[in-house]
Amino acid sequence: MPIRQFFYALVFTLSCAEVCYANPLLEGPKSVKLAAEDNWAPFADHSGTGLSHQLINDAFSRMQVQVNSIIVPYARGVKMAQQGQVDGVFNLVKEQSTEHLFIFGQQPLFTASASFYQNNNHPLNVDDKYQLPQGTRVGIIEGYEYGDELVELTHLQLLRVSNHNQLINLLLLNRIDAAIMYNQVADQYLSKMNVTREISPQFHNHTGVVYLAFSKQNPDAQLLADTLDAGLLALKADGRYQQIMAMKK
Repeated sequence: MPIRQFFYALVFTLSCAEVCYANPLLEGPKSVKLAAEDNWAPFADHSGTGLSHQLINDAFSRMQVQVNSIIVPYARGVKMAQQGQVDGVFNLVKEQSTEHLFIFGQQPLFTASASFYQNNNHPLNVDDKYQLPQGTRVGIIEGYEYGDELVELTHLQLLRVSNHNQLINLLLLNRIDAAIMYNQVADQYLSKMNVTREISPQFHNHTGVVYLAFSKQNPDAQLLADTLDAGLLALKADGRYQQIMAMKK
C-alpha cells in the first residue's frame, strides 16, 4: 500500500474509533438533511448532482448515514442551516465571516480558487484587485464567500446577482467591469454559454477551503461533523476521493 494511502487508512481507523466508540452508549443519527445549492456546477447543480453530492453521499454512506438533500439557491441554503431548518449546507467556504456561524469538521471537501473575470473587449488593464480604480463595478453571487480581503476593498462597487448566467450576461453587456467566479465553476458556465473567447480570467482573487457546514441549532452537529470526517478519510484511504475529484462533467 502506498505511504499516503496507509496514512489515510490509519487516520480513518483512529477517527472511526473516536466517533463510534468514545461513548458506546451514544448512537449517532442515521440520516442527515442538507441544503445543496443549485448553481455551482461541477460541484452542485439544479438537478442535485455534482462532485460535492458524490463526496458527501459516499462519505456518509460509508458511515451508514442516509443523506437527504434539498436543492435551493445558495443564500437560502445558508439561511436554512443557520435557522436549523436543515442539518447543514453544502459548499460553504470557511473564513472570518462564516467560521463562528457553523460547526465545521476537520476535513474540508476540497479547495477552490476564484479569479476576477473580464470581458476581453473591455479589459481591466491592471495586474491585481488592489489596482482596480475607484468605483469599479464587480459582479458577485448573492451569499457567496469571496475571501476575507474583499470586504476591505471598499473602493469597489459590488453588484450581487442570483446566478452565474446573470453574472456572465452582465459582463457581456458591459453592465459590470468584472466578475468574480470560482475557476472550475466559471469553466462550466462559460462553456455552456459558448463565450469562452469573450470572457477570461484576469487575476487571482483567493483560494477558499470548502466544507459541508453544520447548523449550530442541531445538538448532533459536532457528531455529524466527526462522522463526515471519518467518511471522507475512508474515501481517501481507498482512492475513491481522488477518483471523484478527477471527474468532470
